[in-house]
Amino acid sequence: MKNKIGHLLLILVFALFLNASNAYSQKAKGNGLPTLEVLEPKAYKIPRTQVIPIHNSETKAQDSLYIKLPEGYIENSDIEYPVIYFTHPVQHIEILSAAAEYQIEDVILVGITWQKGMTFWKTDSYLNFIRKDVFKMIENNYRADASRRTYFGYSAGALVGAYILSKQPNTFENFILGSPALGVNLDFTQKIYELESTTANERKKLNANVFVSYGTLEGEDIPRFEKFITMLKNINDGSLSLQHAVVEGDHQTSFPMTTICSMHWLSGLIKE
Repeated sequence: MKNKIGHLLLILVFALFLNASNAYSQKAKGNGLPTLEVLEPKAYKIPRTQVIPIHNSETKAQDSLYIKLPEGYIENSDIEYPVIYFTHPVQHIEILSAAAEYQIEDVILVGITWQKGMTFWKTDSYLNFIRKDVFKMIENNYRADASRRTYFGYSAGALVGAYILSKQPNTFENFILGSPALGVNLDFTQKIYELESTTANERKKLNANVFVSYGTLEGEDIPRFEKFITMLKNINDGSLSLQHAVVEGDHQTSFPMTTICSMHWLSGLIKE
């Protein structure tokens, strides 16, 4: 498992190196040795990717979706694809795109911008935006399989994902929650733990596959992650499938490995 993940990471690093190399050309010097000549800078675009505006019907704000279609989407007109929805697209789309390309292939990526001024206290509004506007836009205009939705979030995005799991679990089939920021606002986090205080009869069945990860060097946050994982185990919901992973690194450096490990986990579910 570790060797396979390490091999995939090397492939991603090599791919990024090739992209960077395209900005240069080789030009022979008088001694016959090549030297690098910087070309005119050109904006790089991820293949099969577009950024489209979307109107928030509740707040009237204008937001954006970063959409990447899988290779062969146009030719395979009879296929409906699973979708990975994720927050903070500017920061996350490149590595998610690379990891999904190598491990899942046939999946649509949809990055949802985090609205300006949005805080954790307004997460219900953000959730309504996803359920009412984002899903409608994607599933009315693309061949997206509404029964195979995955949420990917890291840090603040994972905290929001944990809240969605606890309040509206039927929003997604799969949840990837990397190092959720459970210590940012304890009052907000307590709303997530209300899941544990309800009885089995009162609680909605989660019917979800959940991947939770954190880094070995995340210090005082590690007990918070463990408490969250323990809570999910203790509710004893037979409809919940839980996988957790501890990866090398602190809160920043564990992100790339979290992405790769979670895509590997997700590929097993999607390809079943």
